[in-house]
Amino acid sequence: MVGISETGRAVRRTEGVLAPRERDILRNAGGAGYPVSQAVRLLGYIWVMFPPVALVPIGIGQFFSLYFALQALAGTDPLQLGWRPVVAAVSCVLWMLLVRLQDDIADADADIRLGRAGDPRYRDRPIVRGDITVPELRVMYLGGTVLLFGLNLSFGLSAMFVACVLGVGITWLGFHWFFIPALAHSPTPLAYLARKALTITFGLYALAVFVDDFGAAAVSPWAVPLLLAPCAAVAAWETARKIRIPEDETEYATYSKVLGWQRAALLPVPFVALSFACLAPVARTAGLGWAFPVVLGAAGAIAVGACLRFRLAPTRKRADLRPYAQLFGAVAHGGLTIALVLHYGVVIR
Repeated sequence: MVGISETGRAVRRTEGVLAPRERDILRNAGGAGYPVSQAVRLLGYIWVMFPPVALVPIGIGQFFSLYFALQALAGTDPLQLGWRPVVAAVSCVLWMLLVRLQDDIADADADIRLGRAGDPRYRDRPIVRGDITVPELRVMYLGGTVLLFGLNLSFGLSAMFVACVLGVGITWLGFHWFFIPALAHSPTPLAYLARKALTITFGLYALAVFVDDFGAAAVSPWAVPLLLAPCAAVAAWETARKIRIPEDETEYATYSKVLGWQRAALLPVPFVALSFACLAPVARTAGLGWAFPVVLGAAGAIAVGACLRFRLAPTRKRADLRPYAQLFGAVAHGGLTIALVLHYGVVIR
């Protein structure tokens, strides 16, 4: 798992607030007045909007936190690692990239409008600057989807492949709001929050990979809270990143704009608590003792404390609750993976 400061920079990049070096990458890739290949511009887009240094470890860590925890709950000692989970971990990273592409395709018009209006979170995004076009993003999405399905089909018509196809399909429907007109035309921040429940598709995919390797009979009832924990952690991050003080509000729809900053300040708290409530007993049942729950609780307390601090003494700087939600997420999944590997060890099969 990458350091949390790097993760914080990565998420700020995905919000469109680019460092000078990153702006230079895109400027050199498409806006410097000389022709550059489409491939270079697409790579520039990925570097800015989906920074591999941060997001590749996050995707791999989240998958293995679930896959190894399912093994530990089933009594597997030491943990086992083969080609299937390795390909699945790579697939999770590619799937995350597809979600990023879907988000930029679906919100292109709104992002361009906000960026041109001067919203600091959007004005430097590649789609706003004209460094990439929606048709190019669609081509990248199609190519990535074909590659993802091909990777999973390499193991045959397995539970892994079925979960992948269904998960990508459900995610695609989610980005089209399941063709519900009221949501498609004017989605609210609360609708976006509800859509984060689609994170469960990643968990079900990890479960399918486990079933292919160990059989359905090996699945523990504790798999339910284990798979719900990432949904809660992602919801905590989603709410933490859309809170502003009143003078910083723009046309962009935030939770603080809908609920008022006082109530929005506490919105991440129940999701942090739910994720902790799911993972702590799972860790204990998996034989990890008290060390991981204590560290996870400390990370949760830091996130909750940041929310309370902003609620009691609001400032622009304190309104940025994302780093604290990211810290909790890193401990919840990267930390769980590390704890399981250190406790059980891993054998290659």
